[in-house]
Amino acid sequence: MLRKVTYALYPNATQEAALLDMKGSHLRLSNAALEQRISAYRRCGVTVRFKDQCKDLTDLRAADPEFKALNAQSSQVTLKRVDLAMQAFFRRIGRGETPGFPRFKSFDRFSGWGYKTHGDGWRLTPGKDFHHGRLRLAGIRNLRIRGKARLKGEPVTCEISHKAGRWYASISLEVRPNRECGAGAAGLDWGVETFATLVHPDGRIQEIQNPRWVKQAEDALAEAQRVMARRQGPVGRKPSKGWLKAKREVTRIQRKTANKRRNFLHQESNSLVKALGLIATEVLSVKAMTASAKGTVEEPGKNVQQKAGLNRGILDTAPAAFLSITKAKAEEAMAEWVDVPTKSVKPKQTCRKCGSQRKKTLADRTHVCEVCGHTEKRDVNAAWVMLNWALWGSATGRVSARHGGATRVAPSCETPSIP
Repeated sequence: MLRKVTYALYPNATQEAALLDMKGSHLRLSNAALEQRISAYRRCGVTVRFKDQCKDLTDLRAADPEFKALNAQSSQVTLKRVDLAMQAFFRRIGRGETPGFPRFKSFDRFSGWGYKTHGDGWRLTPGKDFHHGRLRLAGIRNLRIRGKARLKGEPVTCEISHKAGRWYASISLEVRPNRECGAGAAGLDWGVETFATLVHPDGRIQEIQNPRWVKQAEDALAEAQRVMARRQGPVGRKPSKGWLKAKREVTRIQRKTANKRRNFLHQESNSLVKALGLIATEVLSVKAMTASAKGTVEEPGKNVQQKAGLNRGILDTAPAAFLSITKAKAEEAMAEWVDVPTKSVKPKQTCRKCGSQRKKTLADRTHVCEVCGHTEKRDVNAAWVMLNWALWGSATGRVSARHGGATRVAPSCETPSIP
């Protein structure tokens, strides 16, 4: 399998300048490729494809020393990214979604560039157990890197990125995973008040508290943003040193918050997979959950500020990233992952005792069944519904058919039999 490891780069002053020049060259190549596609279609109705631009790249490298200095395969990766952006644009049109045409990038918005083959333009020399080491880039020489891969493997591809004033190398390694899953089973319900609620077949309830990373940093971030707002910005003239210093402080706080969140997601997902051989959770649509409540001019929305605050809380927990990371680790460990269809099963609205359904608002934190009288915490009831559906194909566990069309990602580890 391919697994990525991200190393932090520590260039000296000369290497820093060379990296910035290389980023600028790839930025200009990317914008020129997009401009070529737009101009060809507007003037002649011609669609420029990736292979056409690769041919033009050969002529460009022969005529311009700036692009000749770039690695050829690395330049093709930049062109391929433009091609993928155009493909995604037309795919969204075909689906009737908001198209979102690819736009020209500024220097700050351009993330970086990549390399296709190890040994062609780049070479990794890791330290012991892939802990720290050196990264050699064509035209820049050896860069000190810090970081550690969980598994040893053969380097395949490399992506150089520039975020918040720091440089990173994301390297794909071809590895043989050795992760193992547990023997338990659980239904998992994600939430904002409680990050995750799990129920086990023996009746044990496990809650993972929401650390609320954004709230922890909001005072420091607000103060740093006020300082940046008071100082001279880059509108119309060169930004002052004070403004640049304040901007670095803002990005430092944001980067620290993102790192804490990512570390938390990886640690919790790893703990779950170690303990469980079957995980059942509902399919979430984060885009729909975080839609704005503003409405339109003719029909303005209600509780706009409250919904905006809820959206910030949802995005702070990164539910899509959490479920994606956990699912990938479950697949690697040969555990069973069950995607419970939300629209048909409706875990939040269904009673786990009798199967009746009743709509609830977000303010209803307790499940109270009007049919059988069952009362339970809303998240706990939803987790039970998902676990029952995964094991027996029913929200109440009364049907003998197992799984009932559940989506599996891998053969399951042995799970305890449920009476």
